[in-house]
Parts: sequence; structure tokens; C-alpha cells
Amino acid sequence: MKNDENQLNSVKSAISLSGIKTPGRLLSIDYGKQRIGVAMSDPMQMLASSLCTIHNTGAQKSVNELVEICKKNEIITIVVGMPINMNGSYGDSAQAARDFANALQQKITIPVLHWDERWTTVSAQKSLISQGKSPSQNRDRIDQIAAAFLLQAFLDRLAFVRKHGEQ
Repeated sequence: MKNDENQLNSVKSAISLSGIKTPGRLLSIDYGKQRIGVAMSDPMQMLASSLCTIHNTGAQKSVNELVEICKKNEIITIVVGMPINMNGSYGDSAQAARDFANALQQKITIPVLHWDERWTTVSAQKSLISQGKSPSQNRDRIDQIAAAFLLQAFLDRLAFVRKHGEQ
């Protein structure tokens, strides 16, 4: 458990929000073994919008697709969701997301940050249900919405840090 707490603290301390420039678009990734949800911010980093879902047919192919999306949209920072367990520990999914983030960082020159994504998929499912849509029939959309929720949480924290400093 102590090791897991250290891992969570290292993710928190590794994120230096004050160094993110504006204007410029941010991209978020909700990584999954089958699908990767992608969302993007506006240039002023205030609003997140879902962008697409990449079908994960292999890490290298998915990394290459994301590199192209970043170039096309002039992305300045990538935020990868870490599916940390409720007790703060890292399971297999979080390790897979971390490995994917590391592979992406090796192919791109912009920062790749990790961000706690707990509850984003549940929130995305509830959002679809509230619109009268079936989550099971909209799996691709769930991943995009989860990525947008993840990025919006990041943008909200970024705005807070810019206003009040890192706390």
C-alpha cells in the first residue's frame, strides 16, 4: 500500500500545471485495450470537446494516429488518464495506460502528462443515459465523452492553479 501511495503522489507532483502555455490546444486520452477515447480543448484551454475514438489494434499504430492528430490540431500538451483504483493503487489498467503514455512520449516532443481519471467512464455512461441513449450501443461515444470529462477536470484544475497558484 505504501508503494501505491508513493506512485499516486509521484503522479500528482509530476504535473506542473503552471508550465502549460496558453493559447494552445490540449489533447486528452482515455486509454483502453480495445478503444482509445480522444478529446481536445479550445485554444484558450477553457472547454473540452470529444474528438474521436481510436480502435486500439496495436500500440504503435495507435501512437502514430495520435501523433498525426496532434500535428493536425497543433496540440501543445497531452493528458493521459490514469485509471487509478479507488484506494489510490495502480492496477493492470493503470500500468497499461502508463506504458502507452511512455510509448507516446517517445514519439512526440510535447509534454505527456498523467491525470487521475476515476469515475470518467461512469460519468460518460450516465450522460448518455440522461440523453436517452444506450451505453452498450454507444461504446465508442462513451470513450470520447470520458476523455472530454477527463480533460475538462484537468482544464478546471489548470484554471484554478493559474488563478491561485499550485496548492
